[in-house]
Amino acid sequence: MEFNEVVDKRRTSREWTDEPVAFEAIKRIIEAGMKAPSWNHYRKWQFIVLHTREEKENAFGYAKYIADKFDLSRYENKKLNLAQKMYSYAMPRQYTMLVDCPYVVIPLFRCAKLNGEWVSKLNPLTTAWCVAENMMLAVINEGLGYSLRIPLNKEHDIVLGQLDVPKGWMTPCFIGIGHPKADELVLEQYLTDPDGHLHMGVW
Repeated sequence: MEFNEVVDKRRTSREWTDEPVAFEAIKRIIEAGMKAPSWNHYRKWQFIVLHTREEKENAFGYAKYIADKFDLSRYENKKLNLAQKMYSYAMPRQYTMLVDCPYVVIPLFRCAKLNGEWVSKLNPLTTAWCVAENMMLAVINEGLGYSLRIPLNKEHDIVLGQLDVPKGWMTPCFIGIGHPKADELVLEQYLTDPDGHLHMGVW
């Protein structure tokens, strides 16, 4: 694909077909992640790949808890803005969008504790998100789709504990990879035209 086509097709998917995904594609996607800018130049990121349903169910019990307790009735029969429409569609699928896809990749970066005192102290987290972004674009380039979950509160430590991740490592997100259903709901999006968002020289 051309780069602009990849960017235009980039979106989160939450419903999957049963079509398998070749592991070689997963390796190419992770390789794209490894090409992200690294603040210390070492590229010491690690990746956990979950493939079996048992592995995914073991990791994402907290996501199931969040999805199960979500009260969809609060959004029914109401006029919703785009953010509310997406939230009401996405929240009930926070668990199934991970366990139902063929693979989930969890990128990990070395960091004992986040420190937001200065923007530069978030370099480990920032570059980990560059890894995730490269991976998501690579997924689209492979003709696949991805789901994206950012761990909520204590979920981060729960998942890493379930996966025996050593102390001193963190993850920005969980990335599910598979073939999206052709009839999956696609909501309208806000405009991406930069006009109205530009400030030349000063705000």
